[in-house]
Order: sequence, then structure tokens, then C-alpha cells
Amino acid sequence: MSGIRFTSGDDMTTYYGNYGSEKYPLAVQIWGHRLRSGQHWIEYMLEFLSVMSGFGYQLGQGLPQRAHEPDYLPQYRVPRRLGLRRFVFYDEREKTRDTRDTRATDELRRRVGGIINGAASPASDPLIEQVRSLLRSFSAVESDRSWYAKSLFPVHEEFLLWEGQRKGATRNPYPHAAEQLAEAELDDGVEFSTRNFFARGGELYYLILSAGTEGRPEQRDFIGSRLRALLTQQNQSLGRIARTIDTLWSERGAAEGYIHGTLGWIPDPECALYRQIADDLATFLDNDLESLECLELLAHLIGFHIISYIYHRANEASHSEGHCSGSCLDACRPTLLVDLLGQQDGGVVRDRSARLLRDQDDRQRRQARSLVNEKVRAWAASSPRLDAIDDTIEDEADAFFQMGHTRARGSYTKAIGELRTRYSSAAPGDDRRVQGYSDAIFNALESEFSKNFLGVHRKLGKAIGLIAPRTGQQMRFVLGDTLLKTLMMAALPRGTKLGFGVFLERLYCRYGIVVGPGEAKEAGLIERLRINEAYYASNRQALLVRMKAAGLVTEYSDATALVRRA
Repeated sequence: MSGIRFTSGDDMTTYYGNYGSEKYPLAVQIWGHRLRSGQHWIEYMLEFLSVMSGFGYQLGQGLPQRAHEPDYLPQYRVPRRLGLRRFVFYDEREKTRDTRDTRATDELRRRVGGIINGAASPASDPLIEQVRSLLRSFSAVESDRSWYAKSLFPVHEEFLLWEGQRKGATRNPYPHAAEQLAEAELDDGVEFSTRNFFARGGELYYLILSAGTEGRPEQRDFIGSRLRALLTQQNQSLGRIARTIDTLWSERGAAEGYIHGTLGWIPDPECALYRQIADDLATFLDNDLESLECLELLAHLIGFHIISYIYHRANEASHSEGHCSGSCLDACRPTLLVDLLGQQDGGVVRDRSARLLRDQDDRQRRQARSLVNEKVRAWAASSPRLDAIDDTIEDEADAFFQMGHTRARGSYTKAIGELRTRYSSAAPGDDRRVQGYSDAIFNALESEFSKNFLGVHRKLGKAIGLIAPRTGQQMRFVLGDTLLKTLMMAALPRGTKLGFGVFLERLYCRYGIVVGPGEAKEAGLIERLRINEAYYASNRQALLVRMKAAGLVTEYSDATALVRRA
């Protein structure tokens, strides 16, 4: 594979995308720029599709290394669609009402009424409300959001809404008479630069696919063309309605324009997992599903891929050499024991599955701590003088991790002071001194890491049916029906028929999913978890029953069970 690389600093780490001079949080240094637990699971797909649309459905755009190429696009471009979003979401229940938005919505509703009735209509016309109700029936994300941050399900690309924010909306309601403003001024103060919900998870997925399709132009074109068809050739009447409403606002002098976005970055551009993810998506998109079902399954697939990516890089075997050689697919394979029995076996499989889920939290913490250890030891070794190690570590940590901006900066400053006092008479190169600094830095960064990153995999997993229950004790790995169908379509090309056992082997080899005794042996769980193989056999049988009921497996009289993808 021909990867796109560039080097950051002195550590010779390679990145794919726009790695700038900005200093990044701890999690970003390991998983790229960036994943945050505040992002709603559907918003990963919405953000990704917005980026795809904004790049003309072309993968591989927005990379500075391609600036010399004739068709290079440095930024993606997304319409603001303020008219559409106000028409659909702004009403009397709005949590951040503003006289400018009230006037703008009334004006727009009257124009929509004029189109419907062929003459001027009041904003309260029942036909207008019917159109609004139709569009709002496709609402994707609303809970506890203001109108400018709510989202529609992307039944057409005209439904893609980028998260916005009205500056000062909750603190400083507009104090003047909105009736005295020109229409173009009613949009003043609505911004699209702050990311409270669109947190770059969709950008990161775009970068993964772009890296995974490097050197494979046919696959890159196929993915782009299939997504273009999904968002432009389906539900065209709905797209025309949305576009007409938005145009009624923007063509009358109100500010429309575009949002311009620059991509972040991911590490290790030649990672074999990126190619596997691209293969999955291409295989999945080769389908004849109705568009709404296809989009629902696509959201599940994106969520699963993001979780797989987190687990992949959290593995203790994760290192650049393995990602480049392709050995990482085996070395970093997760172990996801899915519980299909519940209480049928007394909770034996459930308990072991819950243990393996907790292990993923621990792996992510250990990977973060390992990075801090590695950096601190490198900084200590680079100190120009042995008696300057303390100053070197503190200066480098401040520059790399922005320690002055951490939530725990007070306790960090205290810990550093204690270290200087404790080791004032010790040998400058004392390993305990270096470890002390490493612990102090990690302890100061851990709160932000746990709050904004560590919950990503659990939140996504619960949403897509990989983790259950959604609340309460004993969360463990499961396999929901929608996710199961999604993974079958991603792992099996169209027309594939294979034995049920072979299908389970493929789920393990590709995704680390453990169901039956064969996969448990391969993953080393028989010895590690010390439960009888009969439990895994019962787990396997439970999945077979579910897949038969869902029409995904055909069982013949000779006890042969075949998984088919039409």
C-alpha cells in the first residue's frame, strides 16, 4: 500500500491528515483527532456523510500532501441550511428562544405557505404545519438541543445539517427589536466553528477510509459512488422539498453560505485495520436494501468500526511496525465474548463477558499511561544536563500536554513541588524521580481522559447493540439483531453461502467476536476463563436459533446450517 505520511517532532511518528502545531489531549495522541464521548452515535454517520458530500463523495481529499494534484480539495464544504433547520425545529418549545429566530421562522413559514397555496398565507396555516411535521418525522437527534444543534436522518443529502451555535444565546438574549433588522441580519450570531456534538468522529472515519483505500482507486470510487447514489438518487421528492424551503430563505437576502472544514488526522496511515474497514464498507454497500434500512445499518457499521479502532490501538501489541507490516490484525485482535444466554446458564457466560468488557477500559487506561511513561523517559534522557532533568520534564510536559490547562493543575503543581523536595538530594538520574513525574502527569491528565474519551466505546456499544444493558450492572458484550445483520453483510460478499461454523470463525478472525467453543479455544479463553466448553456450545446454539428466526441461516435435515447473503 502506498501511504501518505509525514513526521511530527522528534519521535518519527507518522500521521495521515493535518497534524499541526496545536497541542492535543492525551487520548488524541493515541487515537487521532478526535473522538469524544459527548457525540451521539448517529452523529458519527451524519458527520461522516457531511464530509463525504462536502468533498464531492471523493475519498482521499483534504490531505496537505495532495496539494499539488489537479483535483485537490483542501477543505470540505457544507451548506449552512439555516432556513431548513429553523423551519423544522424552531417552535414554541424551543429552549433558547430569540426574537430574531421567531421573526425569521414566521417569515419563512409565510413563504412556504405562498408556495403551497399559490398566494400569501399566514404562518399558522395548517398545510404548512403538515409539511413541517413530515420533515420532522425524520428527526435523528433532538434531546435537550437547541434548534441549531438538532439533526435530521439523512434520507437525502439536503437533510444533512451541521451542528451550529448561537453565540451568547443562553446568557444574553437579543435585547433589541428584531422587526427593525434586515433579514440578512437575523442570522447574525449563528456560528458553526464550535464542536459540542459533532466532535470529529465522522472526520476520523473519513480519514480511516481514505487511508484504507490508498492505492486502490477502484474501491475508493465504488464507495464514493454508492454513497452518492444513496444520498442523491433516493428520496428525491423529499430532497426537493427540503431544498425549496431552504432556498426560500437564502434567496431573499438572508445569509446562507457554506461551512468550510479542515480534517484532523489519524496515526499510522498504513495500518492494516484501515484496509479491513474499507473492505467491510465496500462489501456492505454492495446491496439492494431500501435506503432507510441501508442508512440504519450503515450507522451501526460505522459505530462498530469506531469501537474496533479504539480496541485495536488500545492493545498492548499496538506499535507502528506492526501496523505498517499488517501483523497488527492478528496481534491486536480484541476478544469480544458475546453473551447470548443471559440467565439460561446461570449467568456464567455473562459474567465472563462482563469481565472482558472491563478489560477494554483497563487497556485504554494502560495505553494512555504507557504513552506518558514513554514521553517522560524520553524527555529525561534528552536533558542537556543531569541536574536539569526536572526542568526539562516540566517544560516538555507543559508544551506537549498543556499541563497548565488541565482540570487538575492545582494538584499537579503540588505533586511536582513534592517531587522536587523529595529528590533534591537524590542522584539526578534516579529512576524513581522519572517514574514520579510520569505518575504526576498521568494523574493530572486522567480526569479529562476518563470524562471525554474513556466512555466512547461503551456509549457507542450500547447504541448499536454490542453492549448491554443500556443502564445498570453487569454490562457485557452482546450481539443485537441489527448489528448481527450488519456484520454479516460487511463480512460476506453478495451471493456467499458458507457453513454456520465457518461464519463464526470469520467473525472471530475478522472482528474478535467469540461465540462457540472453537473461537474460545482460538482466543485462549478456555484456559483463561476456566469454564466448561459446554457453556460456549450452548452460546453457539443460541445464536443459531436467533439467526434461523431472522432468516439469516437455513438448516437442512442432515443438520447442516448455511449462512447466506443474497
